Amino acid sequence: MKSFAGADLHKRVTQLAVLRDGQPPSQFRFPNDPKTVDGVLRKLPLGTKIAVEATGSWWWFVEKARELGHEVCLSHPKQTKAIAHARLKSDKVDAVMLARLLKAEFLPTVWIPGERERYVRELLAHRARLGRTRTAVINELHAVYAKRNIEVPSMIWHRIRPVPWRAEELSGYAPRIVSENAELLKLINQQIQNLDKELAKAGQEDSQAKRLMTIPGVGVATAVAVSCWIGDIRRFPNAKKLVSYFGIAPKVRQSANRETHGHISKEGSGMVRWLILQAALVGIRMSKGPGRGQYLAVSRRRGKKIAPMAVARKLLGTIYHIMKEEIDYEEFVRRGSNAQRAR
Repeated sequence: MKSFAGADLHKRVTQLAVLRDGQPPSQFRFPNDPKTVDGVLRKLPLGTKIAVEATGSWWWFVEKARELGHEVCLSHPKQTKAIAHARLKSDKVDAVMLARLLKAEFLPTVWIPGERERYVRELLAHRARLGRTRTAVINELHAVYAKRNIEVPSMIWHRIRPVPWRAEELSGYAPRIVSENAELLKLINQQIQNLDKELAKAGQEDSQAKRLMTIPGVGVATAVAVSCWIGDIRRFPNAKKLVSYFGIAPKVRQSANRETHGHISKEGSGMVRWLILQAALVGIRMSKGPGRGQYLAVSRRRGKKIAPMAVARKLLGTIYHIMKEEIDYEEFVRRGSNAQRAR
């Protein structure tokens, strides 16, 4: 008989609830040191189905449980809270509720990315953090010169090896700020270059990403990010589900005969959503971009603020069909043209 358990993970401790037929749930609370976790999981029946909430620290637990022959399901945090909302909130209650929802097949689950997908996700997140740090440093440098009414040459801080431009002419603490930030930018730029090489390599090794890079406006970062966040495109029955997955679909509120559409839901990864939007904007500026015509039409009808999101949704539709049919963009366009002529 299948065994079921629920794990409420925390940074230092884990609360585990195990369901047994005809008995109250068994509760175990243990520290997250590898030896203790290994001992507890080994005591569970082989092949136990364990429900784990998809928090930021689930990787190690899932890998260890799978290594010991158990089956792990990641629950959707928001949907689980909506289903299992209780007036009494504790680690024991959460662990038991996860196990019971899993046993009753009511647990809303999310996809567990593989080792390669997790590697690429961390690489992309680190690249994005370095980009934000570089922008913050450059903004500080511009502020230093603006306070002294000194005009800085355009893009001087975006060079690979920026120099402390006219630092000796600055007053106060500014010369040191400029010198140290110039050195910091050199280090950040070098790190970003190395990460970009890793991304380029990942893109060449990923057949899905290589096909996505044939779409006008889609670069290596966007292609790799979309590929590793999607994984198997067959998880999505249609393009609308993919749009919702990345949070670009509008919110819908319906009651009786009244239905309203609001702003986009912003579900999923904000970083990937930003990359998709940037790719859509680049495609708009390209004469052969897939969404240029739609952008112009929506701009006239709804305004220029809404149009980019409409193009991003169209881009995701293109991505869906390219990944599902395993074709490049030229073949996608050719098939579309043939379908229109057939009509």
